[in-house]
Amino acid sequence: MDKKGVSEVIGYLLTFGIVVAVVAVIYASGMPVVEDTQDKSAFQSMETSFVTLQGHTKKVAFGQSPLRTMKFNLIKGSIGANDNAGNITVTTDEGGPYTFQFGNIEYTIGTRKVVYELGAVIESTPGGNIISDPPIFFTNYSGNKNVFISVINVSGDFSAGGGMAEMQIGGPGGLYNVTRDTQVYNSSSPVNNLYINVTGDYSVAWTRYLNDEFGGFPISCNLTLVSHNVSIS
Repeated sequence: MDKKGVSEVIGYLLTFGIVVAVVAVIYASGMPVVEDTQDKSAFQSMETSFVTLQGHTKKVAFGQSPLRTMKFNLIKGSIGANDNAGNITVTTDEGGPYTFQFGNIEYTIGTRKVVYELGAVIESTPGGNIISDPPIFFTNYSGNKNVFISVINVSGDFSAGGGMAEMQIGGPGGLYNVTRDTQVYNSSSPVNNLYINVTGDYSVAWTRYLNDEFGGFPISCNLTLVSHNVSIS
């Protein structure tokens, strides 16, 4: 028996086994890092897409465009519209409460989410964080306080995941009708004790945003309240 030949075979097998073991360790420890990096990249790209979605939806809601089309690259994650995401309630001493139900659009990848809701873009960090402001404004010029609240309700059965997805953004039935899709309240004189309350999964983010924007509640102001319905398909 050729002991030299046997030694060479054993040496080869040992070397091969070590290489396989090293590759397995690298794969096991490195792949999660690679996948997490890919997920973060996809999420950041979708955040940018949702800011674009915010602009398209605003143009449809405000009657500047009857219909918008947007494409999403969903190599990873999924996107869907939710009709019953929460309620926004506006209350004053002079009237109300005015309560509007709203829907939202969510992109989900792993445990991360980016959301379009009430005209804002929200990142679902613990409690949520509004990263692009809604059309809800407070101004104070020389003591003349004005509040403009535009409630944008998105609704539809849109959902997609994997590959390219196309979204149609328009009024109900794909057509915008200002008399049907918009409700307006304008105060003829300043209202007292204005409160705004938002319920839903991202109520903490909304409370934080509204308190920062308005400096706390209640307030007295001139109030303009508008609501729009936009369909997603």
